[in-house]
Amino acid sequence: MGRKMKAKNLLPEDVSAVYDSKGGNIRATAKQLGISRSSVRRKLTPLAKIEKPFAAGTIHGIKTEKFPLPAPGKVNRYILTSAQNNTYVHDDAWRNILAFAKHYDATILVGTYTYNQNAYGKLSVKLGKDKNKQHTLWYDPKVTEHIEDRRIELANGLVWCGEYNALPTNVNPLAGLESYTGRSSAIFPHAKLAMRSIPTMQGEGVKLNYTTGTVTQRNYIQKREGVIAEFHHIYGALLVEVNSDGNWWVRQLNQDEGTDTMQDLDVLAKSGKITTKNRIEAVTHGDLHGTFADPIAVKAALDLVDTLQPEYQFLHDVMEGASVNPHNRKYDATHEKFYIWLRGYHRLEAELLDTSALLGSFARPFAKTVIVDSNHDDAWIKRWLQQYDYRKDPANTEIFLDLQAYLYNQIRNGVTDEQSRARTANPKMVRDINVLEYALRKYGKYTAKTKFLNADESFLTCGKRIENGMHGHLGPAGRFGTPENLSKMARKANTAHTHATGIYNGLYVAGTLSKLRWDYAKGPSNWTQSEVLTYSNGKRAIVTIYNGAWRA
Repeated sequence: MGRKMKAKNLLPEDVSAVYDSKGGNIRATAKQLGISRSSVRRKLTPLAKIEKPFAAGTIHGIKTEKFPLPAPGKVNRYILTSAQNNTYVHDDAWRNILAFAKHYDATILVGTYTYNQNAYGKLSVKLGKDKNKQHTLWYDPKVTEHIEDRRIELANGLVWCGEYNALPTNVNPLAGLESYTGRSSAIFPHAKLAMRSIPTMQGEGVKLNYTTGTVTQRNYIQKREGVIAEFHHIYGALLVEVNSDGNWWVRQLNQDEGTDTMQDLDVLAKSGKITTKNRIEAVTHGDLHGTFADPIAVKAALDLVDTLQPEYQFLHDVMEGASVNPHNRKYDATHEKFYIWLRGYHRLEAELLDTSALLGSFARPFAKTVIVDSNHDDAWIKRWLQQYDYRKDPANTEIFLDLQAYLYNQIRNGVTDEQSRARTANPKMVRDINVLEYALRKYGKYTAKTKFLNADESFLTCGKRIENGMHGHLGPAGRFGTPENLSKMARKANTAHTHATGIYNGLYVAGTLSKLRWDYAKGPSNWTQSEVLTYSNGKRAIVTIYNGAWRA
């Protein structure tokens, strides 16, 4: 009753004065006066302090406009980014984006998002961390002519969602947007760089959702959500290429603050100046799966390698493993076994020969090839040696016994590189023995100079900033690996395994170079034929192969 009496006795002008002193913050005003927020609103309404919108509505919702496709033989390019209200542009990143726009003759589209910092007063943050009050909504004049807050179809099945306005503090800005824009892939303006593959009916083409990164500076309330968002704040954009058929390709542009560089393929922007024919650090290929690789995707991947000339290339799941597949032994997969027999891959030696020939096609004098320990490769062969009865498989009896003898001999006599060979009793752990390499070189006749990684063997690039030694099937603390749990390791990394490409904070996931339809892969699929590019400045991009092409 006392609170109501106090509110009743207050004059609207008294409430208005406190309201103004609190920068228009209703909650802070109510707290100062000891009244409810609804009482504050009632007192301010006669003074026109709180304006309610006119009655409104729409039957059809947001309309999608459509940009025209380029003429035959031409390519339309767009650079898409975002900007926060009442925040200055990061001049170095913006200068490099303008350089790319000029080089590619690309149209820049900036989507805006709002972040109301008035909601937190001086008593809500640490001393000296409070923000000046914002009384009007504005955007840096450097980007205003490029602001495009409409929904626009840039190409067939690719929509720019300029109407999207999400808090920059969203931990997963793409959550809940899987069905937004229907079957069309979507690009959302946001301060983080994220990417997700959305399952669709097989043969329809996977839906890909992206966020852009931003060109405005870090400007967050220093509370939990704000300081986390500040850490994941990315100065960058997306480059979209559209050809006359309506096909499209999207790549990430990411500013490196230490070197003032931003790279796309072999094109480097540094301090607003463009150079071309720059080598890249590495390519992480999608899972190969040897004898079930898609020859069209492999051809495109090799063209990418020859064009960008990486210093390293990482191969995952190099074997299909048809001859040693543990799942076919576990279940009554009689029809699948017959299919394998018809292809001739019931014999391990035949599979090793064809896998080696495919691996040999990736060998390049300018690139060091690294084969990452993966679940279809060494692990399946060891599982076969451990569990299978060779007497039931005459076609593989001799190679089985030879690989088994090799493994036992290595356990007894093998030593790690760090240990002295002078020691006589020095058994080697099974995890440090690569049966796959022995089998490929002896029976597959594989001769290319290649680094074969063992389980948990690290391989760092970009000045030891990015881990490339994880396939993605082994997760923390004995769990199965997922992009979600591996992204929490506080280590930037490139993986594969899932066949579904994506960006999860510092974790980039490649897709596959295999065929997209397998007998065991039934139902809606999010598999894509995608490659991860790593640049020398430590930034990365994902390239997706579509219709045999990796760019327009």
